[in-house]
Amino acid sequence: MAEAVKKSAGRAWLSSILIIVAMVLTPVAIVSHWATSQVTNTERFVSTLSPLASNPEVQQVVIDEVSGVIKESVDIPKMTDSLFTGLGEALNLPEPAQKALEMLSTPVASGVDALITDVVTKAVESDAFQQAWTKTLTLTQEQTVALLSGDPESLIQLSNDGTLTLPLKPIIVDIKAALVKQGVGFANAIPEVDKSITLGQIPELALARVIYQVGVGVGTWLPWIVALMFAVGIFAARNRPRAIMATSIVFALVMGFMGFLFGTGRIVATTVIDPAIAGAVAVIYDAVVAYVINVVAALGVVAVFVAIAAWAFGSSESAAKLRAFSNKQIDTVRKAVDPQNKTFSGVSPVMNKYRVLARVLIIGIIAWIVALQQPVTVPMIIWNTLLILVLLFVYEVLQRTNGKPVVAAAAAAPSAPVAPAPSAAKPAVKKAPAKKPAAQATTSAKPAAKKTTAAKPAAKKAPAKKPVAKKPAAKKS
Repeated sequence: MAEAVKKSAGRAWLSSILIIVAMVLTPVAIVSHWATSQVTNTERFVSTLSPLASNPEVQQVVIDEVSGVIKESVDIPKMTDSLFTGLGEALNLPEPAQKALEMLSTPVASGVDALITDVVTKAVESDAFQQAWTKTLTLTQEQTVALLSGDPESLIQLSNDGTLTLPLKPIIVDIKAALVKQGVGFANAIPEVDKSITLGQIPELALARVIYQVGVGVGTWLPWIVALMFAVGIFAARNRPRAIMATSIVFALVMGFMGFLFGTGRIVATTVIDPAIAGAVAVIYDAVVAYVINVVAALGVVAVFVAIAAWAFGSSESAAKLRAFSNKQIDTVRKAVDPQNKTFSGVSPVMNKYRVLARVLIIGIIAWIVALQQPVTVPMIIWNTLLILVLLFVYEVLQRTNGKPVVAAAAAAPSAPVAPAPSAAKPAVKKAPAKKPAAQATTSAKPAAKKTTAAKPAAKKAPAKKPVAKKPAAKKS
């Protein structure tokens, strides 16, 4: 008994520790997985940031910045002023005419400024800018990942001490192929040169590569480790439905808190930044964190659904009533679909035998399919939950305890009242011990005497009949 109590306490401690540690690591796992998927996946990285090129807020920031750089590089007012001054002197105009001509400098400068802005605006809003934006994002992401991951095919190589080198071999190969294509005769004589040139040394890049490689490993495997810890912790719990419900409620609260933090981060990001670009910053922030917010919201909905399921299969009175109502509805549908259980009589017992395994497989397979989708969204969770419920309902309708027709069971029902016969025999069993005092009467003389005296009246009646028998005998003599 004591050993069993110790084992139960040990399981409770193991379950609590695993669930608590997994709960603490959950935010880290989500954020690291988000960062890893955003950085390492070129398609996702480009699909996240590429639409920003057509966003009006971002376009306006680009237009203002590009126009400002051009205007700073070229002093348009000074240039137009010099132009009109030189023109007046070249034409040898009178001084009043020169001054009148110089007065055109300011409106012309304004017109040039407007022209520059208009040209830049049309360029930024064109399809060519969208294509250039997407191409730049793709090349930047691919080269950054290749550089930090140590890809030998990377255009720029990074050594362990942070030295950046540019291999000349692939460049020479491309130039040779281009010259051969143009018909340059001596191009075939160009040898392959395996040489690199040093671009510089940046020790911080070596540290960045280590952080990147560790982060990729953590972001890839930590979510699965956390999920395994949750599963083992719940399996080790003494009351699994209660453990599942408590864990799901806390998990939903954690997801809600993470959503609150991401929302607060957007407010902070748009507040501390220059108001002129606050709109663009908000758009970029929304695009970058959209993936993780979808995941957090979806996991929160999953936690709520799991908590409801754990309550429904719990031991509370309300859960028992819900299950009874559900079973009644399922039985009604079952009788309507196959009243005599002839259609599925051969399959129903097998389905009933393996019903637990079937439920686990239905839920597990759909959950695995959802987990492989990126990113997981709330509508996806809701629709797949409905699919699980439909499949479970169909399975419950088809599975039965035995394969006998329902009619046979109904025919046997009238004989059911005969069953109380054994319970009717129980009072007779209770009366039998009541006869035991009669057996004990032999030990007490008084009751026995009473019984013998009670028999005397019967003996007196017998002599009373004798005179009647003697009178006819006397007459014969």
